[in-house]
Amino acid sequence: MTPALNGTQRIGILVALSVALIAWRIWLLPQLGITLYVDEAQYWTWVQQPDWGYFSKPPGIMALIWLSTALFGNGLLGVKALAMLCYPLAAAACWAIAHRLYDERTAFWSAIAVLTLPIFSWLGLFVSTDALLTLFWAGALWAYLRALDHNRWRDWLLLGLICGLGLLSKYTMAAWLGAAFLHLLAFERPRLKSPKPWLAAALALLILAPNIWWNVIHDFPTLKHTADITLNRKAGGGLAALGEFSAAQWISFGPLFGSIFLVMLFSIRQSWRDQNIRFLLWFALPLWTVVALQAVKSSANANWAAPAFAPATIAVVAWLLQRQKDKLLIIGLVINLVAVGVSYHWQQLTVATGMVDAKYSARLNPFKRAQGWDELGRQLKPIIQAHPDTVLVADNRTLLAHMRYELRDLKLAAASWNPSGIPSDHYKLTTDLRPYINKDAILITQDAAGAEFATRFARIEKLATLEAPLDATTSRSMHVYLLHEFKGY
Repeated sequence: MTPALNGTQRIGILVALSVALIAWRIWLLPQLGITLYVDEAQYWTWVQQPDWGYFSKPPGIMALIWLSTALFGNGLLGVKALAMLCYPLAAAACWAIAHRLYDERTAFWSAIAVLTLPIFSWLGLFVSTDALLTLFWAGALWAYLRALDHNRWRDWLLLGLICGLGLLSKYTMAAWLGAAFLHLLAFERPRLKSPKPWLAAALALLILAPNIWWNVIHDFPTLKHTADITLNRKAGGGLAALGEFSAAQWISFGPLFGSIFLVMLFSIRQSWRDQNIRFLLWFALPLWTVVALQAVKSSANANWAAPAFAPATIAVVAWLLQRQKDKLLIIGLVINLVAVGVSYHWQQLTVATGMVDAKYSARLNPFKRAQGWDELGRQLKPIIQAHPDTVLVADNRTLLAHMRYELRDLKLAAASWNPSGIPSDHYKLTTDLRPYINKDAILITQDAAGAEFATRFARIEKLATLEAPLDATTSRSMHVYLLHEFKGY
């Protein structure tokens, strides 16, 4: 397989494939008729108030979008641009890891497998914390190998730097640090007598320190939120949730690569005897185990273990090449590429094949959650402009995030409706309506304004019900009220 290609040609193919995949996503996004997802819109609002921490995440995603919008503007592609680059860069890190553990051929096919993996191809359409986390997870693994090989201060400090940036992206990076410590304890114990790994860990914590301090002075909102969605959530769970999570991981890997990985797990004793496979699984299986336990306890999203796919993909490719299953590798890549194409063009395919009538295309549209918000924003804009001295109020995070993004050129004063004072989301933590006593407000809500508003304003006037059709029978709607003279909570 690829016998005539030299190293330079292989690098050229990887660069060309990366550019082609990014170009595909850049072309695709405007065709989908979508705007930002609610989390993406919320992250954009974070950029307007840079800080060392936020309600649900550390500030890494804010910094990424800040730089992306500074370079490419605040449009749909401008917000997502740098996040799109994270996965090709993670594939480059996987190339370097596989090159160090195996050879140039394994590195080449590992990078292609990572570039075309369904989960990374799907996540590559969005801005999420998984983009930076996956990049830093793979980068840390590469730096760790360099540190083990050369034991130079600069390699250990580079590892500390990458881990610190990973922690600022998502606290899940702590699982990588735990896996690395256990790896040193199990296989490299004499190195723990050296100050180098300890100072690398200290550097990582030093980089995270401003976020820790932000949590301290804000009563630990990020840590509490993380605990709420993991440790404290009671609903769901059980074997059904574990089965759902496992199936999602298999699909995310691609059916053939996912099946190969299962074969590796079923023959774990044999896999474990291979030093390189064991090393790669060491930085994948613990995260999968933790998230799987979370699924059993309550629920777990398919992307929560996303970084684990990076080392696991290298392991699958190496396993296939070592057994001269070259054709199987190619078939797996083709299947994954077809799966990516189907997911990207699902809406057009379901209509073209008659699965769904074009009039009801929203039913099976996987991008539906990101549709309609821009139209609601266009309808809301003249209402806001007709009441320039009002503050925009919303009773849920979704509406406030979307409308602040869609009406970004108006530079709105906005606040979350929060009579209880409980900081249960980002806007309830960072916005406050109380300074607007005796002022008028524009309320946006998905339900009729209830009695809780009537007692706290002098008068309530309904202005409009806005509606954005998604297809012939489905629409997104929002009620708009003018609330006169806020009395206070």
